[in-house]
Amino acid sequence: MADEQREIAGASVSFSDVSLRYAASGGDSPPVISNVTFEITAGEFFVVVGPSGCGKSTLLRMVAGFLPPTAGSLTVDGRSVKGPGPDRAMVFQSVDGPLLDWLTVRQNVAFGLKLQARPGRRGRRSFDSSEVDHWLSVVGLTPAAGKYPHELSGGMKQRVQIARILAVKPDIVLMDEPFAALDAQTRRLLQQQVSDLWRSEGRTFVYVTHDIREAALLGQRIGVMKAGPRSNFREIHTLDLSYPRDEFSPEFGQVARVIEEQIVEEVMTTWDG
Repeated sequence: MADEQREIAGASVSFSDVSLRYAASGGDSPPVISNVTFEITAGEFFVVVGPSGCGKSTLLRMVAGFLPPTAGSLTVDGRSVKGPGPDRAMVFQSVDGPLLDWLTVRQNVAFGLKLQARPGRRGRRSFDSSEVDHWLSVVGLTPAAGKYPHELSGGMKQRVQIARILAVKPDIVLMDEPFAALDAQTRRLLQQQVSDLWRSEGRTFVYVTHDIREAALLGQRIGVMKAGPRSNFREIHTLDLSYPRDEFSPEFGQVARVIEEQIVEEVMTTWDG
C-alpha cells in the first residue's frame, strides 16, 4: 500500500524546546532530556533509538502524559498534553503485567471497548462485540479467544495487548520496546504485523527500540538520541525505502550502518578516558 493512498487517522505530536529533569535530594539533577524540538506528523511511524539511559522511554512517557515536561511545550494536534488520555495508548515491553489475568483473551480485548461504552463517559461509544471479533482475527487470536493469559506464549500476550489497544482506536500508538523479551522468530512475525497494521490503520506510531534492524524495518523516520544526561536528537533520518522492506538490500544495509555508527559514537562519549 503506497503511503499516499493511506487514510490518515492519527494525530501529530510537537515538542518545542522541551526539557525534563527529576528532582534530586540535595539539589536539582541534570535534565534527562534538554531543549528537544521536533514534530511527528499525523499518521507517521516514528522510531526512537539511542544509547541506554539517553531518555528514549522518557520521551515516550511524556507523549503518553505520564511525565510532564519541566520546561517547554508538548502538544498533540495542537492541544497541550496535560496527562494521559484516550487519544494515546501504550504497548509495554512486559508481556505479563499489562493483561488482566482473570479475564480471557476475548474479555481482555473487550475491556477498553466496554469502558468507552460506560454511561456518562466523555466521547462514549456503544459496545459492539463484532469489533472484538475483528481484532482477534487481525492478530490471529480467534482460536485462543477463550484462553487466559497464563495459557498464552509471550508473543500471544503481546498480540492481545496490540489488539486491545487498537480496538479503542487511539490516535497515537506508543510502543516501548514491545518485542525485546521475545524470541527472534516471534519478533520478526510481530514486526511485520505491526508494520501491516500501521499501513492499514493510518494511525500515528511512536516506537522505542534498541534494535537497529527493527528500527530500519519499521520507521519512516528514525531519531537517534545523544548519550545522556541532557540528551537531545543527534540526527533524525528520513528513510526513502518502500514497504515491506528488504533487509538484504544495499540501501537498507547503508541506513542500518549509519545509525549503528552514530549510536556507537554516542556510547563511546560516556567511556572514561
